[in-house]
Amino acid sequence: MSSDRLRCVECREPIPVDARICPHCRAIQPSPLLDVVVVVAGVFALLFGVVLAVMTVGASRLLGFLLLVVGFGLAVGGYTRYLDRQAASRAR
Repeated sequence: MSSDRLRCVECREPIPVDARICPHCRAIQPSPLLDVVVVVAGVFALLFGVVLAVMTVGASRLLGFLLLVVGFGLAVGGYTRYLDRQAASRAR
C-alpha cells in the first residue's frame, strides 16, 4: 500500500487520502478539520471564561468558571483526538 492511501473507518479497505466517501462501502470519512474547530472553540471558551471569571461578580462569574472548564475540556480533548488519529495512522 502506497503512502498516499489510508484505510476506511468502516470496511478497512485502502482508499485515497483525499476521499471523503469510501468507494467500497459509501461510508463518510471523518474530517481532520473537525479536530481543529474543536480545539479553536475550546481555546476561545477557555480565554473568554478566564476573562469572565476574573472580571465579573455573581452569576456571570459562575458562567466564567463553567466556560473555563468546558473550554479546557474541549481544547485538551480535541488535541488528544488529533494525537490518537496520528498514532493510528502511523500504526497501519
